[in-house]
Amino acid sequence: MKQIRQNLKTGNIELAEVPTPQLKEGHILVETQTSLISAGTERMLVEFGKANLLDKARQQPQRMREVVEELRGQTKN
Repeated sequence: MKQIRQNLKTGNIELAEVPTPQLKEGHILVETQTSLISAGTERMLVEFGKANLLDKARQQPQRMREVVEELRGQTKN
């Protein structure tokens, strides 16, 4: 099967031939005929991938709050 891969550090995109996933019990395998790549979303992911940790924290403050709360919960135990 084909898979689109994107290196989030460089932005390079490649179309790769990869093995078909093994079907697990209780799961289904869906064959996709057509797909769409959103240039805006891909660009955002590349920019995020290139950002340092501080910039990533600034871009996603809600995620930072989740991390802080998780850490607080772990230190109480």
